[in-house]
Amino acid sequence: MMAEEPEDISTDTAEDSANEAPAEDSGADLLGGLESLLAEEGEGLDLPDDDLSENDLTDLFDDDEDEEESGEGAAPVGPRAAESSRDTRRRERSERNRRDREDYHNLESHLQATPLGLEISEDKMTARVNRITAESTIEQIHELIRQQKITFGIDEENIRSAIAKSSRGQNQFEVTVARGKAPRVMRNTEVRYHMPTELITGTEDAKTDFERLKVALEGPYLEACKSWRGPVRIVGKGDVISEILPAEVAPGTNVFGEEMAMGRVEDVTLEVGDHVTLSEDGQQTVADLYGYVGLIGGVPTVLSPIWVSSDHMEARFIFHKPAEPPPVPTEEDLHELLEMKWIEYGVMERQLELITIRLGEKQALPVTVPIAQGTPEIQGEDAQVKFAFDPYELMKWNQLQSLLSLKAPEAIQLGLTDIYEGGASTEEDDEDHSGIRFKAVRPGEVVVEKIPATTGVIGQDIQGEEVVADEGKDQPLEVGEGLQINDEELRATSAAFGYIALRWDIEVNVISPLWISPDRTTAFFLNLPQSGAPKYPSVEELTSLLEGLEITHGFVPERWAEILEDLRAGKRTREFLLPIAQGTSPVGGRDAQFEWSVQIDNDKPGKIMEDGSIDFRDRNMTTVAQEGDLLGKLIPPKPGKGGMDIYGNELKPPQPLNIEVVTDSRIYAEPEEDGSMAFFCETGGGISSDEELKTVKGRRHMRINIGVYPITNIEGDVDYSTGNIDFNGDVVIGGSVQSQFSVKATGTVTIGGYVEAGAYVTAGKDILIARGVVGTATELVAGGDIMSKFIQEATVRATGTVKVGSYIFNASVRAGGEVQVPGMGEGKSRALVGGLIWGAQGVTARSIGSPYNTSTRLVVGVDPDQVNRADQIRANMHTCDNKQRALLKKLGVEHLDLDLIKQKLARVASAKQKQQMLMAVKRIAKIAELERNQQEELEEIAEEQRKLAQRTQINVLNDLFAGVEIRIGEHTELIREDAEKCSFRLVTEDEEQKIFMDGLRNTPRMG
Repeated sequence: MMAEEPEDISTDTAEDSANEAPAEDSGADLLGGLESLLAEEGEGLDLPDDDLSENDLTDLFDDDEDEEESGEGAAPVGPRAAESSRDTRRRERSERNRRDREDYHNLESHLQATPLGLEISEDKMTARVNRITAESTIEQIHELIRQQKITFGIDEENIRSAIAKSSRGQNQFEVTVARGKAPRVMRNTEVRYHMPTELITGTEDAKTDFERLKVALEGPYLEACKSWRGPVRIVGKGDVISEILPAEVAPGTNVFGEEMAMGRVEDVTLEVGDHVTLSEDGQQTVADLYGYVGLIGGVPTVLSPIWVSSDHMEARFIFHKPAEPPPVPTEEDLHELLEMKWIEYGVMERQLELITIRLGEKQALPVTVPIAQGTPEIQGEDAQVKFAFDPYELMKWNQLQSLLSLKAPEAIQLGLTDIYEGGASTEEDDEDHSGIRFKAVRPGEVVVEKIPATTGVIGQDIQGEEVVADEGKDQPLEVGEGLQINDEELRATSAAFGYIALRWDIEVNVISPLWISPDRTTAFFLNLPQSGAPKYPSVEELTSLLEGLEITHGFVPERWAEILEDLRAGKRTREFLLPIAQGTSPVGGRDAQFEWSVQIDNDKPGKIMEDGSIDFRDRNMTTVAQEGDLLGKLIPPKPGKGGMDIYGNELKPPQPLNIEVVTDSRIYAEPEEDGSMAFFCETGGGISSDEELKTVKGRRHMRINIGVYPITNIEGDVDYSTGNIDFNGDVVIGGSVQSQFSVKATGTVTIGGYVEAGAYVTAGKDILIARGVVGTATELVAGGDIMSKFIQEATVRATGTVKVGSYIFNASVRAGGEVQVPGMGEGKSRALVGGLIWGAQGVTARSIGSPYNTSTRLVVGVDPDQVNRADQIRANMHTCDNKQRALLKKLGVEHLDLDLIKQKLARVASAKQKQQMLMAVKRIAKIAELERNQQEELEEIAEEQRKLAQRTQINVLNDLFAGVEIRIGEHTELIREDAEKCSFRLVTEDEEQKIFMDGLRNTPRMG
């Protein structure tokens, strides 16, 4: 059967899907899951071959319902049954159409049986026949009209047209057979304004002239009233401003011939604005007062011609001449205008009378006429402070304080000389090149005086309101040092003799005329140029000043009397500081001294020659002493003698320098009869010494370290005749270090020739090479500095500075200090070319790079030793991690989980096993502590490296070539263009660091 095929196909498809989908596949679709579920239950899911449409689904559901209704034994519906059903529906539609036609014909018969009817509208303005058919005649319609007594507006043409259409089988319905005539408005209701047309018309966007006049009259500026221009009309009280003109209407006629009146004409309501009243019948608007009339917002408004100032101190009558003679205001009109503005004080009656007279006689009036004037208040005056001196003559406070803060009287004398003498070179030249003067005052002399503030006088405005005067502002009498204020706080007088000085240009001070030296041993009188007759302190006044400063020692009144006599005689005018009290200065002792008996020079040997080589010829390489030689004597310090300052205090002498000599076991000391200590050499050797000076609690201390160390001298080369050198001390080589030989020393290695290819030189201190270093296998390692004429393709490591006189070519150089290449001799044009140059504290070279683009890399701001230490720390931390994991594995845990470890410990059976676990935990804690400490050290190294990078730079004295790669700290940059005389450093912009190139301003010192 065809109906069974979809069921078989559907079942096969479901089985295939179930076999293909894996059981653990969480992404299987819902339909596949349903198929599997039905298959397990022994059921299948039937699906047609093609997708079901919406109609197919409806048929399916209908079929199901039909099956349910027909019962279990119903036969399936076949194609013939479906065809029979369609025929039945077609027959039903034909039967329904037939019934509709019969109903339509019955309706037509019903309509034809209905008699003719005539309908009149409620307003009696139209008459309509409800139906006209083919059987209807024009006589029937006329008879119907006559029966209804319709006599007006019969529409014969419309009747004949309807009869003609109905005769052709087109029935006509609701045919109008008569129309009345409606009443008409011949002229609408209007408002007539009694004012110029210009005052009536206007635009919505812009203000009219009358609106601008309102703004001017009510505004604060009189000039706006004067400058206004435009048409005006002035009205008196009671004048008609506008009125209503009624509409003209023509009556109408209805279909019965009856006259029809206009039902309602549009009403017009008059609106009124300020100072306008509506008449009792509402047909007119009338002015309430004398003034200008116009429209504001389309509404009649009267403006008062009175302008009042914003402070209510003045009122004016504003007159703009209208086109027609204005009405004459009465006295009552004008007073009413004043009352409306609340003006009751200062009214000018004569002015009001003149306005009435002039307008009555048709004489001209000014645009503005004052008519009321208030009485202005008199403001109180502020308190004033009067000075008894000219403040502009005084020296500026900052300049004065700068002079008085100088540490030496000679400096103050020189500063004042520069200000006042302006280059005068002779005693007779008294010309003053400065306008600065000082004002001296005696005790009790008035310096500042205050004039109190006044309260002012009350005024009255034109509205009768009091105008309160502002009281004058009080100003407190505030003064600085050296002044006292009286009880009324109106005067400030000087408390002692002194000079007037202004601080911050407002605070008056009287400063002391005395200057005390910083060591408190001398008091000076400041003999400053004065304005007017000069004043000088008497002996009593000066004694009082000294007592006020508690100066008790060194003042001789007789001496001051002599000086005072000279000053009053006009002498000593150029002595700006006169000593008046002198203390007793302490006498310093003698510092301890160490007198060397041998020649000691702690400067590093070596001088760069014009050709770049290192010159050792002009100096001994080291100081050598023999057994029993006197090295030097330590002479002890000698104390000084005390003094007394002008305050009577004892002045202790400065502590002399104390020297401590520290020696090694090869030196012994013996006291001398003069109190000194002699130091002798117990065994021969080279002498080393260094000094350290520091200050502890204000006392200077020096430590001198002296040692004797072995020294070896090799006259020629280091070769097969000498073999490799390994010496505990300094090594001096007159010749070169030949290829494949090594030199090791705990001190300084000095080489007069070259270091050949493949040689190895290491020194605990410096390596000094007169000539140069060559060879890719050559290596230099120094705990101090390295100096050489040139370095070519060698490996160089120095804790200190690497200084190369001529050039560095394709070498690997690392320095904990700076790398310096002055570029002397034949290598000066190409001072630093190729290789990796690493200077922790910077690189300075005459030229860097090459036009042939040889790879040159520079690193600064990174300490090589710190980098090595950081690598070592990271390796240690890695080892700690491995060890910690091994211990955790013994505990039976994968990671450091304290809770899990506690559980493990709680379940341990034996005490021995628990102890072993506790020991492992302890080791883990120790390792964690070590890792934390090393992490902190790593962070400290990183911070030190960042600080080093910020203060380090690369300096190029002449040429820098493109292709050079530079690194400063963590930042790198490739030089893409040639440059000259430049420097590179780190800068911070917008919280971000970058390498910045700048011009070389000062040539760095390379020494």
